[in-house]
Amino acid sequence: MNERNNKSNKEYRIEPYSKHIIINKIQTQTQIGIEIYNNNSIASSSSKTTNNNDKVAVQTTYTDYTKNEQSNTSLLGQNNTNQFKKCSKDYFTPRQIYLWVKVLELIVHLSKDLNEKLNNDFISIKWINHRDKIRKGLISNITEDEKILIQSYISEIHSASFKEISFSWELIQAIGAIIFRHPNQVYHLWEEIKDKIVMNLDPEDEKKNCAKVIINKPILNSIMMVKNKLNELQSFKAVDERFAELWNSKIQPPKHKCPYDIMNIMDDDMIPQLEFIKDNIIHPNVKAPNLLENFACACADNCQKTSVCQCMLIDNDSQGEGFPFENDMLSRSDIGAIYECNSRCNCDMTCPNRVIQRNKKIPKKFQIFKTKEKGWGVRSLQFIKEGEFVMEHVGEVIDARIASLRAVCYDKLDTMSYFDLDYDFDKKERRQVLSLDSNYWCGISRFLNHSCNANLVTIPFFVENKDKRWQRIAFFAQRDIKAFSELTLDYKIETDEFDCYCRSQYCRYAKNN
Repeated sequence: MNERNNKSNKEYRIEPYSKHIIINKIQTQTQIGIEIYNNNSIASSSSKTTNNNDKVAVQTTYTDYTKNEQSNTSLLGQNNTNQFKKCSKDYFTPRQIYLWVKVLELIVHLSKDLNEKLNNDFISIKWINHRDKIRKGLISNITEDEKILIQSYISEIHSASFKEISFSWELIQAIGAIIFRHPNQVYHLWEEIKDKIVMNLDPEDEKKNCAKVIINKPILNSIMMVKNKLNELQSFKAVDERFAELWNSKIQPPKHKCPYDIMNIMDDDMIPQLEFIKDNIIHPNVKAPNLLENFACACADNCQKTSVCQCMLIDNDSQGEGFPFENDMLSRSDIGAIYECNSRCNCDMTCPNRVIQRNKKIPKKFQIFKTKEKGWGVRSLQFIKEGEFVMEHVGEVIDARIASLRAVCYDKLDTMSYFDLDYDFDKKERRQVLSLDSNYWCGISRFLNHSCNANLVTIPFFVENKDKRWQRIAFFAQRDIKAFSELTLDYKIETDEFDCYCRSQYCRYAKNN
């Protein structure tokens, strides 16, 4: 499970197996306002806190944490580009970043350079200030800077070949998000500017690009091309309202209730607007599991004999060792992965090899709380025994292409990352590896902080199939955990850039000892 870290290409590792890695940038999300905000996720313990306008008192019931999430900040009025990192953490929210990357995912034909240009423009100080002024009603008419921005995209596309890039309404919508204008306005400007550029083309250049560039006028003697152009024009008017809040200040994001207790006695910060889920959600681009990789046992004794249970004979690391559980507690943390019995097995839910499944149905009492130095964190409100299943790390399952696309935005915002589900994969199989993005769709594990003396350990597990792409992530207690203790993970970060605040006697980062 490789962390996609913005500052280094090094792999960060977490026990108990060498290929498992935990993200450490998720927490910086709330402060950015997603990807991306206020400190945490599996969260960065180095995040610093910022103040918002809405005070969060001690809360013991469902909490509406979305009020005025995107508060104004004086940083938006600063022109110093060195302040961008801090500014971005005050401006962007996990929901905004999620909507933005979803827009980019629709523009599947864009080149990497154009995709990076869109990201650079969207998160630049200049256009952050521009959007803020429009929100405040300080700008109403189209500005010259907006026209210049649109012209830069027309020129970019006009210089590319038809095979490399084509024009689409999603691109218009993305530009609309940058300048905070309705896509219909952007399209009108696009056509106006494009016609002027085409008219000024050198005859030889126009002849050269005529067959390649989609923004050139279609060949009128081709009925099919004319029909396609009309269909294309119609699609420009079909704005996807899911993304409208990126460019329409009148549209407010839906409010959701946080399913966890929240406590903040440190400052006025609120947790970012997130979609809390209990199970992973699957991105539409992700292919279904390989049915040939399914497994099931036919035990007649409810899996009391581990030596003959087929679910125990899947992994070479597990053979001869028996189930990794004893009395519903993890008894072996050195196991490569856990293969629990599933719905096709002959056993029932009392089977000794269904510990994670049983315990997921038992609600545990957790609390999201604001720490002094590490941003948001998670603590248990009840005692947890050594070896007990604590929680599953959940998020949106995405493929390698989508992960690479999102990484462009994530890296530029120096914010949240994601898990690579790469246990038991080798380098030749990298394209098959799925990732778990918990930037927006997430569970409470998004807020887990780092410690060099962590009390949780990470182990991959499988239930309904053994297709290694579809591994899931479980957290178990490495020792007894007292009530009201913070739950932590060891990110195994191997860089001097990491600021550790664990204050443990085992801290590996000498500069903080």
